[in-house]
Amino acid sequence: MDRWDVLIILAAGYVAVMALVRLMAKRRNQVLSRVQGEVAKQRQQAKKKTDSESKDDRGAA
Repeated sequence: MDRWDVLIILAAGYVAVMALVRLMAKRRNQVLSRVQGEVAKQRQQAKKKTDSESKDDRGAA
């Protein structure tokens, strides 16, 4: 292999690695936003549950 072959292989490798890094970062952000949405949903459900329990306790007293 001469110098040009090595340069082409290095350039192709760089492009491939950068594309993979971008894809992985995009996927990470998608998963993170989905998990944050699920956590927020669960917190809202827990808050509603505690609010309804506290209202039940007030009515019993």
